[in-house]
Amino acid sequence: MTLAIPVLLVPANLTKHFKVTLDNAGWRDKTKLITRYTQILVRAGGPHESCQHAGYDLTLYMAMALLPIGAFSMLPSPSAENRDPTSLWTLIQDPSSPISSLEWPSMLTDPEVLKSIFMVGMDPSAFTTPKHLLVQTPLEKLQQSTEAFLTPYLQSWSTSDEQSADTGHLSLNTLPRLIASLPQKWEHYSTFTLLPPAAFLIEPWPTVLKRLENLDQVQGHRNAIMAQWEKLVQEALQSSHIACKAIIPVQDVLRRPKIRPLTGDWKIHNKHKSWFEDDHGLLEHQHVEPAIHDSVEQVKQTDLYDENNVPTEDDFKDAYWAETCQNHVWYSWAPMFTMFSAGNITEKERIANSRPIFDARGKIVVDLYVGIGYFSLVYLVHAGAKTVHACEWNPWSVKGLVRGAEKNDIEWKQYQSRISGSSSIDQPFTEGKKRIPIAGKKPKEYGNLVIYPGDNAQWIEFFENRAHHVNLGLIPSAEPGWVLGVRALSPTEGGYLHVHHNIRVGEEETFKEYLLESLRGLFMKWKPCKKTSAHGDEAWSIDIRHMESVKSFAPMVFHYVVDVECRPPQFIRPIKTHSTG
Repeated sequence: MTLAIPVLLVPANLTKHFKVTLDNAGWRDKTKLITRYTQILVRAGGPHESCQHAGYDLTLYMAMALLPIGAFSMLPSPSAENRDPTSLWTLIQDPSSPISSLEWPSMLTDPEVLKSIFMVGMDPSAFTTPKHLLVQTPLEKLQQSTEAFLTPYLQSWSTSDEQSADTGHLSLNTLPRLIASLPQKWEHYSTFTLLPPAAFLIEPWPTVLKRLENLDQVQGHRNAIMAQWEKLVQEALQSSHIACKAIIPVQDVLRRPKIRPLTGDWKIHNKHKSWFEDDHGLLEHQHVEPAIHDSVEQVKQTDLYDENNVPTEDDFKDAYWAETCQNHVWYSWAPMFTMFSAGNITEKERIANSRPIFDARGKIVVDLYVGIGYFSLVYLVHAGAKTVHACEWNPWSVKGLVRGAEKNDIEWKQYQSRISGSSSIDQPFTEGKKRIPIAGKKPKEYGNLVIYPGDNAQWIEFFENRAHHVNLGLIPSAEPGWVLGVRALSPTEGGYLHVHHNIRVGEEETFKEYLLESLRGLFMKWKPCKKTSAHGDEAWSIDIRHMESVKSFAPMVFHYVVDVECRPPQFIRPIKTHSTG
């Protein structure tokens, strides 16, 4: 006997409410259209002799196909003896029915309404599947694959004597809760997916997964139960490496994440793979506090640098590296040690299309907090910068920046840490491979990337008085770097400071006043103008040209970028000429 799919028969005026309720619960089979019941009957072999049932005219009803979850999967196929629909009110009164646990909106709780809604088992072939729905979404595939995988185990456990208060009672009635609590959203990058922190940690998921793991161990892993489960999730989410994320500590200048790997080969970090919450730390390098120092000796005397914890090339090789491409720019990072900020894509696009706002073509850019190159790579690939001087504390981010530069075919060189040797400007550096022209292909004409690892204050002499743009991309505040930004700007041309800062709602104007006042003081100290009269010096022109909201950072707090144009008094703006073609 073939099994039927459960179908809800709903009056047309209630279709919308039921659709929202069932979609939120993850119960509706979205690969099948909501169709008039009479059309379903015709496809099933002709209309029923009567479309009247319990005094209701079913010709006015819509049919919604449900996923065969739990007890629904036991519905027999429709037959001459089993064609009459069952009232939804009747099913709700039965505590063993999965649908009895569904939370209905207020407009659907009236008993008279529920008595006018019916469920019937229908042959799947009665529904036509539209071509555009033949391909399931990852979430739909995850839901259906999970249901098929867990059903035999839940059936077995429901009749088992192993149930206890500690592990909880598991049965087919548990399945709707499991499906409903699957993660609904995630971050996907090429072959790497990052799930929300609570993914698979909402009961009864920990109980079910622990039961599967114990069963796998008892069987000596001969059936590879957990391996099958991991493969199922990988195929549904189309990723080889899947992990759960946690909140990145704001006080950590290295912006190091704390994630829990679930699937995939994480090399030396496979020991951290777990489907269960664990309090052990995942970070394996030193803690770093933000600071600015005047000398190499001061840095050596702090805990900012630990020679025993600096990663080696072997460490980099023994870590998993993720990749993604945004707006034709490739990025690379090690998820165990560095983050990828998906929320700043609007700022990347703004830089890529910045010519009408601040033209960076042929200009010198200093990025004081480059990370893995979120903005620096965009300046080179899209904005036409001549050279980008990039500073970064985190050695894992520096390695990601190098990998990203090579992936984008950008020439680069990286200086050695100032801590390990002389402070001479002739310090040795490592260079990337030169671009090799490909026959028949126009070579990419990107600018150069110069990388400075460690404290950005120790490298100021390398780019002081050279920059036309300075990116200060540290949040919650880049204020420690404002002085370096002022020192980096060209004294003859000036340029733009792109200041990132987290600002509470309602405090935007206060921050802008504070920023302008602070910058005026810094320019007076580091770039004083010549005295022109007895009344004093000429001053730099410092004006806020734009304030961009990048993303929400916390409740009532937003990440902003403030474009501050800074020009010396002798600066003469170039005259723009327009071709009349």
